[in-house]
Amino acid sequence: MATRHRVYLVPGFFGFTQMGDAEAERIAYFQHVPALLQRRFKARNLDAEVHALASSPTSGLEARARAVLQEMAKTETEDGAQIHLVGHSTGGLDARGVVSLRMAPEAPAFVKRVRTVLTISTPHHGTPLASFFHQGDVGKTLLRYLWLFTFLALHRKAMPLRTAVLQALYRLVRMGEQAGIPPNLFNEIARLLADLSENEREGLLRYFDQIGENQELIHDLTPARVRIFNQDTPDREGVRYGSIITGAPPPSLLRRLSPRLLFPPDSLIYGIFSFLYRMSAPLSPELEIPERTEEQTRALREAFGRKFEAWSDGIVPSRSQVWGQLLHVVASDHLDVMGHFDQPEQYISWLKSGSHFQEPQFHEVWERVLDFTVGATRV
Repeated sequence: MATRHRVYLVPGFFGFTQMGDAEAERIAYFQHVPALLQRRFKARNLDAEVHALASSPTSGLEARARAVLQEMAKTETEDGAQIHLVGHSTGGLDARGVVSLRMAPEAPAFVKRVRTVLTISTPHHGTPLASFFHQGDVGKTLLRYLWLFTFLALHRKAMPLRTAVLQALYRLVRMGEQAGIPPNLFNEIARLLADLSENEREGLLRYFDQIGENQELIHDLTPARVRIFNQDTPDREGVRYGSIITGAPPPSLLRRLSPRLLFPPDSLIYGIFSFLYRMSAPLSPELEIPERTEEQTRALREAFGRKFEAWSDGIVPSRSQVWGQLLHVVASDHLDVMGHFDQPEQYISWLKSGSHFQEPQFHEVWERVLDFTVGATRV
């Protein structure tokens, strides 16, 4: 009897699966990933399912692991399927927490069928960016401003000014499309907010209410806190662990002056990326990274060059992402690997990083995921 597989995709910070009802206007965390995996499973003649999970947006790691278990329970059956957890960013820590022995007393029986935990762009040793946001409650303030903005934008009470502004933004988006201007993150958000259904409005309000209530995750992702997490979360026997490492070229004036990043809104997005990259502080002494193997060091150097330790994906230092078997190293920003890269019309980048990540690299990343989790011959 053929082995059955079930793959769960665990999202990172903000922890949503998708926003928007209409498929053409939907913003998904794992953009194009489930469909790609299903096609590749079929090509490999494998009996497999793919499920993208939701999580607690900004709750602490303990709460997020419990939320992942609850989400898994909605689709788990006693069919004996082998389970594979693929976590992006904080989702990688969530996946490790789900299978940890400290969660065993409250974990459902199906957790014993987890065979692999694969992490992508995960801060296994923390990120100094979290320390920056945590100091002086800067991060909490920013999240509350985000919550406030969204509340004002989405609340059901009539707001003529809000409606007029959103409709104007949407018209600008349409004009840009007609003029041949490539789409970007601002376009997608304007498109989503311009004409919300009542279901979308209520769903987004509930989502941002959660963010307004709890931002413990910022503290949990600081290097000091992740060290404690690692001490309390050793690898589980019988589970294979692997990691995919991402990193984008360090921002520079020359890159900022390139034609693709010279004009707004792309120049503004690149400015935001540059700020986040600097705050992620890849060389910070706050990071305490275990000694790497020669093979791991060679893979990082071949992908990023001699100064690979100074690389980050804009959120997580690349050298903080190694855990278990190093499966692949790719020039990519934090969101490229989730299908949010700069190759319109099908793919739209959320961060303008100059990584030059495109569809072939996207497909290769997820082929490596399949190689490690379910095996079988590539076709």
